[in-house]
Amino acid sequence: MQNRGNVERVRIHMNMDQAVLIGTTNNIILRTLDSKKEIAKMVIAERWREFLPKVGVQYLGLRNVNTGSSDNLYNDVRLTVQQLVFDGGEAGLQVEVAKLNDLLNEQDFKINSAKVKLEIQKAYMKALAAKGKILLGRKSIEKMEESLRKSKVEFSQGLITKVQLMEVSNKIKQAQFTFLKFKNESNQALLELKQVLSLDFHVDIDLEENIYTDFAITEPIFDIEETIIRAINTREDLKKSQVVVRKLKNEKKIADNYWIPKLYLGGYAGKNGNEFPLRHDIYGVNFNFVMPLGSSVVQSNGSMGVQKDGTGIQTYPGFGNQTVGPGLNGYESSTIKFFDNMAYSRKIMEGEVQLSEAVLSLKNMENQVAVEVQKSLDRTTEAWELLKISNSRVLLNWEALKISNTKMNVGQSKKEDLLNSELDFVRAEQELTDSLVGYMISCYEASYVANVDVTQRKLIQFQKGRGNSLIGALLQGKDPRKAAAVDSNDGASFPGAN
Repeated sequence: MQNRGNVERVRIHMNMDQAVLIGTTNNIILRTLDSKKEIAKMVIAERWREFLPKVGVQYLGLRNVNTGSSDNLYNDVRLTVQQLVFDGGEAGLQVEVAKLNDLLNEQDFKINSAKVKLEIQKAYMKALAAKGKILLGRKSIEKMEESLRKSKVEFSQGLITKVQLMEVSNKIKQAQFTFLKFKNESNQALLELKQVLSLDFHVDIDLEENIYTDFAITEPIFDIEETIIRAINTREDLKKSQVVVRKLKNEKKIADNYWIPKLYLGGYAGKNGNEFPLRHDIYGVNFNFVMPLGSSVVQSNGSMGVQKDGTGIQTYPGFGNQTVGPGLNGYESSTIKFFDNMAYSRKIMEGEVQLSEAVLSLKNMENQVAVEVQKSLDRTTEAWELLKISNSRVLLNWEALKISNTKMNVGQSKKEDLLNSELDFVRAEQELTDSLVGYMISCYEASYVANVDVTQRKLIQFQKGRGNSLIGALLQGKDPRKAAAVDSNDGASFPGAN
């Protein structure tokens, strides 16, 4: 750690895999979706609860202490139970809907995780490319500054004019200006990367890889039809749409089955009496029956109980607390609520519309995925061709730089010509760097769209010190003809190095 003023800054080193791990861990959307998993499991447990009996303990106590009359004390303690007996399968459908909601949340997590990973990969590669440009710019300035030192010596010895010295100095200023642009680009790319990774502003990042020497790339070769079919079968957003259709089918079935009656059976057992311990046994059964008739609802409930001895109290809906003696006691109540469920027809129609829309959306998404895959693969192929063109330009400028250097050594050209060749070579390397990162980003985008593994396909492989880019080959003194995306004709005139 280092302290700059009153702010303590932290410097962390990371590679691509670590960046993806940090970014997905810090992402707010992913953390929110992950926390919803527990909520979804709780909802499923709640729906399963409908299959289990509802058990409770009920206590009823009366206290009448009146002046001039005997006191009236009464206590009633009972264990109650109620069980859903028949609902036409609605409870099971509700459980299935809850499970599908949990699956939708899981699909959302996978979809957003893939999106976040892609954004991290793109931001990381841009930052890595900007870092590589700084390396190229610094090496170029070092060579040009050496030329300036020699020019100053030559000027002091009267071998060149002041105008020639100023031209050399001006070329170096151009190189320094380009280098400053590279540094600013790198700073901006690192800030964007920190933003994507949700890192604190005061965290400094050091990228471990070198875009030129640590990544091996190959030509993109795809069977388009096979890739499209694979994407349609494996894309998480399509799986999500399929789950949505299943969920809406169940919800529509629930709405369509609104007319199916529901029956609940229950019972109770306990003791009552005027004082503790309670001595009088009580038990009984009850039912609750609900049957929709269009927009109206028929509801019936009743109870049949036994008071073994003594005097008890039963609470009857509509009648209040009733005193009962030993023996059988019960009640039955039926009610018709007219136009109590006016929304049932609207819910049925909404379910039909939503299901039809989801089915059409799924079919449209399959076509859209096919188009997206085709476009992405085309962009990847185009990026490879642009990379080949950029390679050719670098090789041509590299050859031109070697020729200019030879001519200057034998006195056939001026130092300014050599510096011009150096600037042209750096610009060509900059364009090649952009093409290289453009190809790698297009591969990651194709991986996201087509759901293919770029590493397994060997499109991009991290190989420390064994990368196969052209710039990497030139930096390491390797044969440029063996670099990726180099035509043999372009590199035919360049002998292999050690």
